[in-house]
This record gives sequence, structure tokens and C-alpha cells, in this order.
Amino acid sequence: MPPPENIEALQRASRRLRVKDLDGYLAMYSDSVIHHGYSSRIRPGVPGLREHYTNLLKGFPDLRVEIEDIIAEGEKIAHRFSFCGTHRGEFLGIAATGKLVTSVGIQINLFSGGKCIEVWSVHDSFRFLTEIGAVPQLRERSMK
Repeated sequence: MPPPENIEALQRASRRLRVKDLDGYLAMYSDSVIHHGYSSRIRPGVPGLREHYTNLLKGFPDLRVEIEDIIAEGEKIAHRFSFCGTHRGEFLGIAATGKLVTSVGIQINLFSGGKCIEVWSVHDSFRFLTEIGAVPQLRERSMK
């Protein structure tokens, strides 16, 4: 059975991100947190996460991330999340498109001493990048 304080830390962090309180969100993480995923662009530690989420919030100022499901065992918490936001600022070198973007993902957080020390993230990058115009839309081909 997972420590209930780990699940509460995750839920509290999610609430803080929802109101754009980046410091409150990052309080869940240990200073040396390692993040796997999102194409490994995130540098280790809280500064790397801060840079990633600062850029995400600049690109999607109305960002909304919702936890849909939580499964926990021991010091690991897995959660399925949904993401929604309007691309109003540059993100990943792509100028704002004004498009509403939706995506889903799964994240596993490993806790130790009440802090998240390691994260594995997978999300529907193809859909996300297609919706902001980074990947051309695939067109249906007629069969002849």
C-alpha cells in the first residue's frame, strides 16, 4: 500500500499547476529529480523541470492538466492525465497558432522521503505536435 502522503502530494501539485503556481507544483519534486520522457529534453533537477513548465505555460497560458486515474503501489504512483490548452505563445520553436490542443498521457512517479525523485512520462506527442502544426496533417489517400 502506498503512503497516502505521496498521493496527496501528487494531487496537491496538480492543483497548484492548474492555478499556474509553478513553485507550488515543483515543491513535490526532490532537487535532483530525474525525468525520463518528452524526448529527454528536460535537464535533471528542479531547474530543468522549471524551464520545461515555464516554456509550456508561455506556449499554453490557459493550460489545463487533469488527473484522470491514479494507481499506486509502494513508492510508485502511476496516473493517466489529459492536457488541454490554446497555443498562444511560441513552444518548441513553433510560433503561436491559436489552436486548441488536447492530448493524453501516462506518468509514473517514484517517491522517496515524501518527494518525487524520478519520473517516467509518455504522452501522445504525435497528436500534440500535429495539432500545433509541427507535423503536417496526414491526408486520407483514395484507393484506386
